[in-house]
Formats: sequence, structure tokens, C-alpha cells
Amino acid sequence: MSNTILPAAKKLWDLETARLNDDYRRAKALPWAAWGLGVLALGGLVWAQRRSYHRTNRVFNQGLLAGSAATAVVLLWLVAGHSVARLQLDTSYNQGAKSLSLLNKARIESLQSRGDENLTLVARGAGAEYDNEFRSGMQSLAGKNADGRTGLLAQALALANDAKGRDSIKTAMKDAQAWWALNGKARASDDSGNYQDAVAQTIGGDLKSGKQAKEYTGICFDGVDASIEAAVAHEQQEFQHAANAGRGALTGLGAGAALLAVLGATGAVLGIGRRLSEYR
Repeated sequence: MSNTILPAAKKLWDLETARLNDDYRRAKALPWAAWGLGVLALGGLVWAQRRSYHRTNRVFNQGLLAGSAATAVVLLWLVAGHSVARLQLDTSYNQGAKSLSLLNKARIESLQSRGDENLTLVARGAGAEYDNEFRSGMQSLAGKNADGRTGLLAQALALANDAKGRDSIKTAMKDAQAWWALNGKARASDDSGNYQDAVAQTIGGDLKSGKQAKEYTGICFDGVDASIEAAVAHEQQEFQHAANAGRGALTGLGAGAALLAVLGATGAVLGIGRRLSEYR
């Protein structure tokens, strides 16, 4: 698992994160071409209205005025819709996607650390490399000596924007601290030659004294994993809510813009046609 499955999972996570960032970049791109065409259309209608005024001495051409109003509404709708959608996308990234990225990375790190911890015992005296990997992984997860001041969980906690999200992460941090402390006891037992206690303090079972271990690192790891899972589920809901709000800002924009464009064009044609008929 440590050498194949988890590295593959991390590689997949990196690829999906890159795809997500690319999707955000494209989704937040502003429709400059559409805005430009809208401004040109509105400017053309205003110019036609002014030209009509100078040639006919009539202040308003109802058809051109209707076309100008329809074009202005479409342009404002387009600007407002995309601005709101962009704002909601930023919210979904900062309060959802970014937190999810950190939490998923934290979960992979905790799984890797658990695997390294077990492999340290399997190596029986030759697991210094795995023990170093465990310590490095725990530092990445929960800071130096798992004190929770730095690390992925601390970063995720800083991004959590409500009590429910923060509580799950705080619980994971407490379990990580307990995990670190119990691992120290297990390593001390193993280093002193008490392999049975080291195993019991890691995966549970009977101690050398015959008593069953009530506390072992496996319980702490399960707690960390469960808390991160709960935090991921909560942040996923936050992400979906913001993403749906962003999508909702553009609901009906295509159909509404097409309808208003037809009405605007019709008004402009009728307005110009009416003036032309006066010269027949």
C-alpha cells in the first residue's frame, strides 16, 4: 500500500487538482467578445437614433428606442450575471475546493503515515527509514510533534468558515496529537526490546503483562480518518452550494438574451422602416 497504492492515489490527486484549477481558470474567463459586441450594437443604435433626429427633427424613434433598450438590458444582464457567477466561483474555491484539496491531501498523508508506522514494526529493528517517513508525514499533517500549529490540518482549519467544519478538523488535530504521543510509547517499547508491547500499542492486543491495550495508535488513526471524512463531506456541501449559486446566476441568460436580441432587432428594423416610408 505504501509503495504502490498511496503513491498512485497521490498522483491521481495531483492530476485531478490540476484539472480542477484549469476548469476554474476557464470558468472565470470574462466574455470580452460578447461584451464588446454588445457595446458596439448599443453604440450603433444610439448613432442611428441621433442620425434620425438630425434628419427628421424628431427626438425619439420608438423602434430604435426599443431596440436600444433591449440591447442595454442584454448587456447589463450579461455583465451582472457573469460578475455574480465569478464571485460565487471564487467563494466555491476559497470555501470549498481549496479546503477539499487540503483535506484530501491530509487524508492521503495520514494513510501514508499509518502505513509507515506499521512497516516500522514489521521491519523489527531495521525500520529507521519507515520511522523517519512516519515522522515526516505526521509533521506535514499536523505540524512539529503534531502540535497542530502548522501542517495541512492547520491550513484547513484556517479556511473553515463555520463551526461545523472547524469542529471536525479540531477533532482530527486532537487525535493526531494523541497518535503522536502513543507512537512515541510504542517506539520506546520496541527500542527497549519489548516488541509485544510495541505491537499492542500500535494495533491493539495483549501487552506483555497480559492485560489488553486500551489505548493504541490504531484508534487515533481511525479518529483522524473519520474526522477528516466528516470535514470533507461538509466542505463538499459548501462547494456544491456556492457552485450552484454561480450556475444559477447564468440561468436563462442564453434564452433571455436571444429573445431580447430578436426584439431589439425587430424594433430597430420597424423604426427605420417607418422613417423610410415617410419619404415614399
